[in-house]
Amino acid sequence: MKKLLGIIILSLLLSGNAYAKEKKISNGLSINIPEGYHYFELTLKQIITRFPSLDISDFQMEGIDLGIGIDTKLIVLSNEKKTIKLVEDISSVSGLARLTKDYLEPFLGLEEDPKFMKIIKRYAKKKFSQIDLDNLSEEEYGMIFFTILNDKKFLKKIDKYIRPFIDKFNSDYGFDKATTIVIGDKKIKFMDELKKTSLIDARNLAKEVIKVMIKESPNDPMVKAFKNYKYEIEKNSKGNLYLYSNHIDFAKNVPIYKNILKYFKRQDIIYTTENDKLFVMASTCYRKCDLTDFLEIIGPTNIYSKSKKKIKKVVSASNEVDQLTDNLVEQLNQLNDLYKTGVLTKEEFKKAKKKLLN
Repeated sequence: MKKLLGIIILSLLLSGNAYAKEKKISNGLSINIPEGYHYFELTLKQIITRFPSLDISDFQMEGIDLGIGIDTKLIVLSNEKKTIKLVEDISSVSGLARLTKDYLEPFLGLEEDPKFMKIIKRYAKKKFSQIDLDNLSEEEYGMIFFTILNDKKFLKKIDKYIRPFIDKFNSDYGFDKATTIVIGDKKIKFMDELKKTSLIDARNLAKEVIKVMIKESPNDPMVKAFKNYKYEIEKNSKGNLYLYSNHIDFAKNVPIYKNILKYFKRQDIIYTTENDKLFVMASTCYRKCDLTDFLEIIGPTNIYSKSKKKIKKVVSASNEVDQLTDNLVEQLNQLNDLYKTGVLTKEEFKKAKKKLLN
């Protein structure tokens, strides 16, 4: 009886981490939603309906048809409910109005503070004297934004003015682990050509694209940083090409980005196709964590070849359970790991666990 009770307790303790909820998302795909995660989805049609000033062209790349139509789906998962709340607010009229009221308008109210404005005007005159600050281009806006972001001396001067807004934002919204997925709704125009592309040609093409980018924008530090970008291009079990990378340090020497990167601990990102449609997934781990849940979430899709560990299925309908260690706790942990990483299906996991406990 004691042994049975011990097994029940161990099973309950382990099951808290063992079961991820599998969910169908779109285009015949399913993902795992890890325990404790929150889920949010919407389509471009919903966004355009909510914001009439937008149309589908605002979400498409000029000159490149990636099959982005009104039924393209955006999915966000996070273990932090406050992250989902931010996405919900940004994507709704009422939420955006609330963000404007709570953050933008009070911040703009600093224009009435003569001491704050004196600091701003002095800084602008010194740093951006050649720029018409009332008619900024996108490039100029970006340059000013990142210049300020990386000017610690200036940020220290204005900290007491902006700190209340930062503290309120961090109180209302939070970040830890988050995954974003984009699933296209139309066939990619160049899909037939892509299917004929070999691995070698795909890898050479990626290198060539980076070379062309650097040649066309030799003075752009971010573009130059891509010269050191590490990635892998492979084909998955379905024969589809994918580009995967978890390299975020390639831009650490770019002054305008180094401050942003300190908020990221890790990011796993994959670009690929499924049923001739675009699939992009990025899992990001912010300050408080060390690893993302990329492998667990993407596992059921079979899109990424390494989402199933390249090891023998130790547990199946056969006697292979006996190959696991004799230690019960370790055996249960191994089963748990095999299930979480997708090596075992839910049915295989249950059968193996039942056999082990018997």
